Amino acid sequence: LRGAGSERDALLLGAKSVVAAMVAWVLARYLLPLTVATFAPFTALVALQATVYRSLRECVQYLLAMAAGAALAASLAAAAGIHGWTFGLLTLLALWVGRIERFGQQGTQVAIVAFFAFSSGQGRIDYIGHLAASVVLGALCGLAAHLVLAPARHVHHRQQAVADLHSAMSRRLKRLAELLGGEDSDAEQLRHWPR
Repeated sequence: LRGAGSERDALLLGAKSVVAAMVAWVLARYLLPLTVATFAPFTALVALQATVYRSLRECVQYLLAMAAGAALAASLAAAAGIHGWTFGLLTLLALWVGRIERFGQQGTQVAIVAFFAFSSGQGRIDYIGHLAASVVLGALCGLAAHLVLAPARHVHHRQQAVADLHSAMSRRLKRLAELLGGEDSDAEQLRHWPR
């Protein structure tokens, strides 16, 4: 806890994740229908990545995937109805759309959100609106936890790690120069360096 490093960062990220998911779940249960409440803590977890930049990137990609999946489900349900064959078509389209590079690692979420919007929400716009509200609520909770609760200080300890590496390499190179340049070079010490 006292020293900067990956262990401390992982512990802080875990604590932030618990707080963000809990707050998102509580807010979603009070503000939105129970059928979409689970999406808020899930999105909060998606939003919390190791760095603020990655958090924002993953969050935007997830929001885009959610919008694409919900739009596919609503469009297909309105155009063709809720049937087994339309679910199959939805799956095919969602997997194809999810391969778009813009979605990044969140591409599979297009299909997952489409399944929920199609099956649980029957493609209804009001369900999709609540689903979108739950996802936005979760994203806001996740990002707020990242920015408010002990913001990550990755730059400082990364700089310190580079400085430590530089110092260690400098000492080793100086010692090697002394060994190679001195008249009292020990053959055993020179053989040690390749190892």
